[in-house]
Amino acid sequence: MAKMQLIIHRISSIIDRLSAFSDTMQNLLWIVLVAIVIFGVAISLFSINRKANKYTKVVINRLISEGKYIPGLFVELNNTKEILRYYIYSQKWKKRLIKGYNFIYDNSYGNILKKAYKNTNLQFHLKRRASQREILDAIQNAYDLHKDFEKSSVKSDDDYKESMVLFEVISYPYTEALENLLQYSKASDTKYFVLTGSAGNGKTNLLCSISELLINLKEAVVFLNSRDIHGDIWEFICYQLKLPLKRVRKEQYFYLVNFVLLIRKKYLYIIIDAVNENDNDSFDQQIAEFVNEITKYSRIKIIVSCRNEYYKEHFHEYLVNKVNTPSVEFDLREQQYTEAAVDKMIRAYCKYFNYRGNISLGVKRILSEQLLLLRIFFEVNKNSCADADSIRKHEIYAQYIEIAKKNSEVDIEKILDGIADFMLNSETYDEVSLADLEKMGIAQEILEKALDGSVLLSKKLISHEGTIAKNEKEVVYFVFDEMRDYYLARRILLKNISADNVDGDLILKNLQKLNLMKVSCAEGIIHYCYIFFRTDQVVEKSNQKEKMCSAILNLYRIPENRKKKSYWHMRHRKEFQNLGLRIIFTSNVKLMDFEIKYIQDCLRKDPYEDGGMFFDTMLDGTLYGGIYNLDIYLGILFGLKNKEEIFTAFHTICARNVIEDYNIPKDFIKFYLDAETEKQKSQIQKIAELFLICFKVNDETTQRELGKFFNKLPLHAEVQNEMFFRLKMACKLEVDDNE
Repeated sequence: MAKMQLIIHRISSIIDRLSAFSDTMQNLLWIVLVAIVIFGVAISLFSINRKANKYTKVVINRLISEGKYIPGLFVELNNTKEILRYYIYSQKWKKRLIKGYNFIYDNSYGNILKKAYKNTNLQFHLKRRASQREILDAIQNAYDLHKDFEKSSVKSDDDYKESMVLFEVISYPYTEALENLLQYSKASDTKYFVLTGSAGNGKTNLLCSISELLINLKEAVVFLNSRDIHGDIWEFICYQLKLPLKRVRKEQYFYLVNFVLLIRKKYLYIIIDAVNENDNDSFDQQIAEFVNEITKYSRIKIIVSCRNEYYKEHFHEYLVNKVNTPSVEFDLREQQYTEAAVDKMIRAYCKYFNYRGNISLGVKRILSEQLLLLRIFFEVNKNSCADADSIRKHEIYAQYIEIAKKNSEVDIEKILDGIADFMLNSETYDEVSLADLEKMGIAQEILEKALDGSVLLSKKLISHEGTIAKNEKEVVYFVFDEMRDYYLARRILLKNISADNVDGDLILKNLQKLNLMKVSCAEGIIHYCYIFFRTDQVVEKSNQKEKMCSAILNLYRIPENRKKKSYWHMRHRKEFQNLGLRIIFTSNVKLMDFEIKYIQDCLRKDPYEDGGMFFDTMLDGTLYGGIYNLDIYLGILFGLKNKEEIFTAFHTICARNVIEDYNIPKDFIKFYLDAETEKQKSQIQKIAELFLICFKVNDETTQRELGKFFNKLPLHAEVQNEMFFRLKMACKLEVDDNE
């Protein structure tokens, strides 16, 4: 019996051991499984850098293949990329900001100012450990102080009143230096950057270059073109990066990502280029919600870009007003290219495309303002030595298409016609699916050859419905928006003209419809149709030119009693806000009477909207060569035939900040001295003499210098009398009325 109990006890002991071992193994299995999951999540978290940069490289390589970005041709034309560097380096470059700020006042002038202006809100010397916010506040306060000096509105210690005049006189170098530091400081102190500019300003090139910089710095960057985004932005990014979010919610996952980035002292940069190019109805609201969500994470920064034409009227509401985090808004149009920067860029393109001709100053100016046109110009003039004295966009695009046709193995014109016709018929202007092209008889292998032969077209994979993983299809689209607009305009025209007839009314119906739809291609299509009506011989013979062109301009005519819009007062003027004026002056053809009447109508109703830009265009024509000049300007101005209207329109030439490249009217002296021909000198002198007749400059020194210079010129009395006479005749004043 005792032996049996011993056996049972041993068996029981063995079973207990086996059970304990089984429990241990089961627990180990769970521990291993949990460890594997944690390890997998950890690997995923640490590999987000690799996944993001891999995706970004694919996008950049696609842009390179499309010709939208050529790294070897990217030239820094101003301090825009430097501002973005401060945005990237932030804490690392804080010492630069402090050193730059202290340098301004670490001198004898700074010592005077410190003693004369004792204000506890101002710091003339920043400590090394100052925070980003303290740096920004100090720079902002100093900048505001020097702007007040310009207005002579700063009170100082009585003992230093004489010294304060120095800061009123030499305020410009202070405000310029502080303005640059202010831009750098704002960029360093934000997680959200909004970049704007016109088509061809180089937004995509700049952001591609910045993305490459981030990759080289081992930072994580996701570069997105908004055209590629369909459905939810979050889901699109997570799908493209193949993030493991089936078992983990994205909010939890990105909090973990944020923690890992914090440990590694790194950031995740999300760059969304050209938000205006996404035509999904709800995208504007989506982008606002996405920015609000993404900026909750301390280690995630975001940059978005948008065309000015859409930003001011539409996207500002969603990108700024509806976003909870502070943003830095930076307009590329307001950044001036130095002559050295433009020359450097032109030389780079000439070398790359083996162009050996001479480019006039006027053409250089146009090309430097629109980098897409610059690229196409050199494509057209590759291996050429022909001089470029003038430029017309529609002619450049036509030549570019002809080159593409010659270089392509297939009938590329048939493909372009098919794509354009489908866009117009379906009223979808972004892309055409491969399936729809096959229905038109364009096989995929033929399309592939067309894509390889030029940078006119490209293709991508998209999803319009459901989640990002479903309903995928390939689509074809125009690489350059302006080329798309030109070709759509061409198809509209070709369908409504014959060898001896033009159905202008039907064409106009199409344009009116596009204008009402407010689609992104409307302005471009209308512009190129206007050029056709202005220059076509059949239209000329059928006496439809004035009728059709006036009908197009009427789409943009300023209504009576509209509230005035002073876009450019005390700002640098870059392009016409009125689309009718923009169409007229970018057509680069001689003005006709109906166009002059339209210009005068704009000057009467709202001179401050575009009166200054109108003057700039005529001034540039005189200075750099062109079909428009200051003599034409005077003719249009005096044609107003009303003293108040003439004076108001003429006064808009002053609406330009002295910080910019011109200080009108002071620079009339410089313009006159730099002029190479007597015709140029004569035109500049007329404007200066008229200005002295009509206005007194606020700065007495400038007024004295201006009068002294032009009063000594040999033809002073003759030119002055001519201006007096033309002004009196235009205003119907008595000949001896000098009032």
